[in-house]
Amino acid sequence: MLRIAIVEDSKEMAATISAYLEAYAISVNENITKKIFYNPTDFLTAPNYDLVFMDVNFENDINGIEAAKKLRKKDAAITIVFVTNFRQFAVKGYEVEAFDFFVKPIEYGDFHLRMTRILKHIKKQANSFISIKTGAGRNIVDIINVQYVEVAGHDLKYHTQNGVIEATGTLKEVEAQLRDKHFVRCNHCYLVNLRHVTGVEGMTVRLGNVSLSISRPKKDEFMSQLNKFLCE
Repeated sequence: MLRIAIVEDSKEMAATISAYLEAYAISVNENITKKIFYNPTDFLTAPNYDLVFMDVNFENDINGIEAAKKLRKKDAAITIVFVTNFRQFAVKGYEVEAFDFFVKPIEYGDFHLRMTRILKHIKKQANSFISIKTGAGRNIVDIINVQYVEVAGHDLKYHTQNGVIEATGTLKEVEAQLRDKHFVRCNHCYLVNLRHVTGVEGMTVRLGNVSLSISRPKKDEFMSQLNKFLCE
């Protein structure tokens, strides 16, 4: 079940996107639920969604970019697609990791083509949880929120978007557990979640504001796995 929110103050445009989604779901046999919000404030107090179509300009509320910034603080996994009259807002969209941009008016043929790409992205980002053994017991964590895992002496540190979780175990064990979850070592100390990689410069990989060293023995395999992930 794909949960979709449409945040749009134009009733006509909201109805168009809604109709396009229904047609698309039927054509690819996808099960969806959707809800229309006519302002960002109401949407931000709603339950979680997998995908949001967000207008940029609202007459009587915060704009879509500001709404997306607030949204990212509580939901790192949701796929954001902006809908706007102006292409120049696309640059702002990168600040909140928007996946795509639709410029009005939207034609169904283009919508269908890009929805296939959006759906593929969402399924790749599908939630998967891991159990982390700590001194106090166990933490159940969504792997999407784990940026990287660090070994420090005989301890592990899971660096997540909500803080650091200290755990017991070995990095080799965690690597085996997350091998098929897009986690790859960049050196003997760090296991990186490829979903959070924002750039590679020489022997350094960036995860937002965090920079980690890539060792020479790991460089080729790390780049190979990163390129494979980006092309999926």
